[in-house]
Amino acid sequence: MTKIGANIKKIRTAKGLSQQAFADLFALTRGNISSYEENRAEPRIETVIQIANYFSIPLNQFVEQNLSIHEILKYNGDKLIEDEKHIINLQLRQIPFINDAIYIKCCYQELLFNDWDSFPKLILPEVNHHNMLALSFNPNIPHHESLPQYQMNDVLIFEEVTQQNIHLCQNKTGLFTSEHEIMIGQYEMKDEKIDLVLNDFKRERFDFKLTQRFWKLFALYQHV
Repeated sequence: MTKIGANIKKIRTAKGLSQQAFADLFALTRGNISSYEENRAEPRIETVIQIANYFSIPLNQFVEQNLSIHEILKYNGDKLIEDEKHIINLQLRQIPFINDAIYIKCCYQELLFNDWDSFPKLILPEVNHHNMLALSFNPNIPHHESLPQYQMNDVLIFEEVTQQNIHLCQNKTGLFTSEHEIMIGQYEMKDEKIDLVLNDFKRERFDFKLTQRFWKLFALYQHV
């Protein structure tokens, strides 16, 4: 006689599953599980394989050995499924998003422009290790006159300027944020100095010490 019934019962105990919950995993009935555990019947071979694979238990051990709770937990097969989902989630990231509502709150100083944790988040694919920031374009945001004709609600995705990407900034669209200020300008690099320029009267000098203040346009999602 196989050890399948006894092992099913131990798996249920280790995983905290009722007979009905276990049955639901494999399109069986509670009565099926009860009969297996009481050795009144044995599952079909395809069901045996399905159970063993789901919990990552070697098939011969599941069928022939009287497994202990410790051995069952060691395999922890359903954790592999959770880990796979976690890996998928790691390919996405949450980006702080300054939408129109957040912009207005910051203008009225109900929030700070760098209060990232209070902002809603956009879920975007993981593309690099730089900090990212999303902004819904609003013509009221101070911006350089030479910018492309962005439309209301176009979403601009910025990456933080770092030593790895600063060489890509020349004449590129950039963003400056501080506690109470935000502007979209154009980078100018001259004599080893880098400025984010808004107009003839307003510019911000880039400094590596000012982290998460200078950003470079990374992507544009147009509102259609």
